[in-house]
Amino acid sequence: MDRRLFLTGMLGLAGAAAVTAVARPGTALAGIPNTGPGILDELDKPSDDLFEPDGPDTQNGIEPVRWHRGRRRRVWRRVCYRYRRRGRWHRRCVRRPVWVYF
Repeated sequence: MDRRLFLTGMLGLAGAAAVTAVARPGTALAGIPNTGPGILDELDKPSDDLFEPDGPDTQNGIEPVRWHRGRRRRVWRRVCYRYRRRGRWHRRCVRRPVWVYF
């Protein structure tokens, strides 16, 4: 089994190298001309109205603090494992409870 995986990996690596050698990547242009300032430069500027000290979330200059860490609930997950018995592979699946945070 290990030899088969090794040979499959080597053939995949050789195939990827062959495809790369045949289809040599040229210089790709992103399609964005360098004409000067545009809409992307305006998006990078910080907005002044976002950083107002007296926003709707503040009370007397103090930011509210979230004290809860989040909710959680218990769900069932299926966990499968394989084992060998009498020369054959068998699969056993069991349900296990886990806690999910959201």
